This record gives sequence, structure tokens and C-alpha cells, in this order.
Amino acid sequence: MIINKDIKIIEGLPIIYIKSLSAIVCSDLHLGYEGILADSGTFLPKRNLSHILKLLTIAKEKTKATTLIITGDIKNDFSKVHNEELNEYLELINYVKLKLKIENIQIIKGNHDNFIDSINKNHIKIYSKEAKLGEFTFIHGSELPLTNSFSFIIMGHVHPSLFLISETGKKEKLKCFLYGKNNKNQKILVIPAMSYFAEGLSVNLERVDKMAPIFKEIFNIDKLEALCIGEDETLDFGNIGDLKKLVK
Repeated sequence: MIINKDIKIIEGLPIIYIKSLSAIVCSDLHLGYEGILADSGTFLPKRNLSHILKLLTIAKEKTKATTLIITGDIKNDFSKVHNEELNEYLELINYVKLKLKIENIQIIKGNHDNFIDSINKNHIKIYSKEAKLGEFTFIHGSELPLTNSFSFIIMGHVHPSLFLISETGKKEKLKCFLYGKNNKNQKILVIPAMSYFAEGLSVNLERVDKMAPIFKEIFNIDKLEALCIGEDETLDFGNIGDLKKLVK
């Protein structure tokens, strides 16, 4: 799906491609998730990293991108760097550089990314708050942008999804992008989580402004469009305000 002349959603993936930056952009990988849970006695099959590498491989094949931008939460543990996070981080970076031939990797710190600088052995560019690249301001989304003088915000953090009920009563969640603008013509694109295990926040049911202050201070989420990830396609479900009425 084409967002504008410069951005397109790669069909079926929680990833966008920005032509002017030759970049694929993703968010919220939460590496090390299974290992951290295992330490507390909860055991899950190891699927997250292989899932992420598969999606990045498809994105590279479809776009020939030369840059990877990650808008935060590349790791999962708040308080430290878990061994599983370190191992998966290094495996990810090596795969992207050696297998996908993407040398330019840029990371914007998320609220889970404490101490990530200590494991950055590959000289990856890490931004502490935000990155201004071309006309775009990349943030994680747990905090407001540094100034209001931006034209286009790209962020993650929310893990947006839609809660849907079929005619037969079946309930499901679909990961979605959020896209729109405010009355100052400032634009925003929220990217869904890459993590295999991140089901997402139901933006048509739950209070998103409590999680991401940008939706309290700058953007009205009810006026944003929900663009859901389908099977090799992106589905436009219309604006969030109308979707909220359908589940009341």
C-alpha cells in the first residue's frame, strides 16, 4: 500500500519502505523475550528472532533497501541486558550486515532499551531520543518529540492492533499501522510490533493516550486511519473513531 510518493507499506509485513532514504523501517523487536520468560519459569518455543529475520529478508528482497531503521525496543528487559538479548542482538546485526548486505543500521532507543549502548559492539548508530532523517522525525513514542517543529513523525511503541468480531462471533486481533495528520498538517505513522509474541494494543478499545502522550498532546487518534496487515496485503479499515462505535 502506498502511503505517499515516498513511503509504502510492504504488503503483509509490519515494515515500511522509505524510498528517499532507501530504508526499511520496523519497530519493537523485543529480542530475548523467550529467554527472559524462561528465567521466571515460563517456557515458550523460540520463534521471535527467526520470525524477525524472515520478515527482514522478505523486506530486503522486495525493496533492495540499503538502510535499516529500528524505532525502539530492540530488546525486552528494562533493568539489564539479559544474555539472551545480547546473543540475539549480535545475531540480528550480523545477519542484516552479512546476509542482507545492509551496512547502514540506525536505532532509536525505546523505553526497553536501557544499557543497549553497552552491547553495541558493531558501531551501530544509536539515537537516545529521536532521529531527523530527510523530512522524517523518528521517535520511539513513549515520550513526546523534542519539539513541535516536525512535519512527519514515524514511531512504534504502541503495538497497534484492531479488535474485531466477525458475524459468527469470532474474535481476533489484527496488527495495524496508524496513519493520519492533525489540523497543523503534521503527519504521523505508527508502525506495529515486529515481535512474534506482541499481540498488540487494541486501539479501538483501549486508552492509547495513557501509553503514548503524543495522542493526548498532538494527535487525535480517532482521526487516524487503521491499515491492517492481511495475508500479503494491507487492509484499510477507516478511521479509529468510526471503528470505536462498532464495538460499543
